[in-house]
Amino acid sequence: MIIRRLPLRKELAITTTALALSFSGTAMAHCDALDGPVINEARTALNSGDITPVLKWVPAEDEAELEAMFAKTLDVRALGDNAQELADQQFFATLVEIHRAYEGAPFTGIKPAGEIDPAVQLADKALEEGEIDAFLARIVEKFERNARAAFEATLAAKQQAGDDPERGREFVEHYVHYVHYLEDVHNVIAGNSSGHAH
Repeated sequence: MIIRRLPLRKELAITTTALALSFSGTAMAHCDALDGPVINEARTALNSGDITPVLKWVPAEDEAELEAMFAKTLDVRALGDNAQELADQQFFATLVEIHRAYEGAPFTGIKPAGEIDPAVQLADKALEEGEIDAFLARIVEKFERNARAAFEATLAAKQQAGDDPERGREFVEHYVHYVHYLEDVHNVIAGNSSGHAH
């Protein structure tokens, strides 16, 4: 009897994408998240009245646009709490949209807090604390678990691959997943992957 889980191609895409994004240091819903580094720095800038720390997130040619938006935001914030909330949200959206365009990524709105991938949180925490051991341990553990699972499933399927064509096809599915998973992870580690988004 063959037990079906997610289609192997979907498993491969999900797992490889998660690892690729973890290795690239930032993940989806990171720069556009309310608790991400871009918006956290934007909050600090608005509260201090100094935009300088935020400008690193945008290209030089967009500085003037963002500075003009920042000045308007500060003016509107002075009108009261409701006005401040709306002005801040508009500034965050403008900042993130410019930043995403600079990366070549679409702007799909500001994401709620609490959705940043744990691996990305650990990557940021490593920078804050000046120590990367916890992050590396998480990545290594995740890779080893997934690689062993793919290997064991492929090995088990290989032992029955000659019984009939259906079992042979099951082995081929596992084999393709196993080999492509290791290849994709190796390419990420070797710097051969161009995919990244945060």
